[in-house]
Amino acid sequence: MSDEKIEIENEPESERKITEQALQITQDAMDQFLATADVEAVYAEAITHEKRLIIPAAEVAAFMGVGGGGGRGQGPKDEGAYGTGGGTGGGGKVFARPVAVIVSDEHGVRVNPVIDATKIYLAAFTALGFITAAWVKMSRGKLTG
Repeated sequence: MSDEKIEIENEPESERKITEQALQITQDAMDQFLATADVEAVYAEAITHEKRLIIPAAEVAAFMGVGGGGGRGQGPKDEGAYGTGGGTGGGGKVFARPVAVIVSDEHGVRVNPVIDATKIYLAAFTALGFITAAWVKMSRGKLTG
């Protein structure tokens, strides 16, 4: 019985360690993601070409999730086994894409958007699919009505 008491007294220490691990993982992930939101990630180094100053600009987004948990359990009464367990984890994604090019010359400053043809085609095909599905559904409704 004294062995069980020692293990139970150590339980808060193991839970504290799990919490510390989860907090450290969260802090590390946040540091990495905040580094992606730096102005240098959005605006690239300026390029000088003849009398023009060109600055590429990007959209940067970061998504993340973290979690942790712990628990304790007791084995069969005849064994008197007692144990704790836990774990932590996390993951994320950083997404960046070019959105514009800023050009400064003797005529002034212009912002030229970057056209993402793939996005336009995907949006068009998605819209076409929805329109086709709606048309088919309406046509079937008229035929059976």
